[in-house]
Amino acid sequence: MSAPARDYFALFQLKPVFRIDRAALTRAYHALLDQFHPDRFAGKPQVEQRLAAQFCADVNSGFRVLSDDVSRAEYLLSRTPINLKEAEREGVGSEFLMTQIVLRERLESIQPAEVEAREALEQEINCHYATAVEQFEAATSDEHWQNAARHWQEMCYLSKLLEAARMGGR
Repeated sequence: MSAPARDYFALFQLKPVFRIDRAALTRAYHALLDQFHPDRFAGKPQVEQRLAAQFCADVNSGFRVLSDDVSRAEYLLSRTPINLKEAEREGVGSEFLMTQIVLRERLESIQPAEVEAREALEQEINCHYATAVEQFEAATSDEHWQNAARHWQEMCYLSKLLEAARMGGR
């Protein structure tokens, strides 16, 4: 993700931090859409209609990015000196990769009828995800961008694994 031209935090009047007030984000989102929805510009000059449509597209994009932990983390990193492509090439630690492999193998071995086992594994993955989030947040508050990028990648892996667990492991 390259940083968009518009500052999404400023757009929604939020501090540029990982932990955001989701209710404030939602309120600001609806207020902006109410004020600038393209239907309100019907009958106005076409340039105003296009500007309103573009602004609403930016509002929708910003809401999508800031609403999702992984996307918001990536967006925050895109605003720092860190090169995300280079950080992705460096990857995550071998210990995390082994944990990821073990979790995925366990998920793939759970049969569809084993609901309790899948729920227990989902809870375990959630714990790993929460740890990655905490470590990301700590690294960003200390401005340790390289560590933050590694924890963001862990969040990416774990969120996909969590989604697979919720979908039944397949």
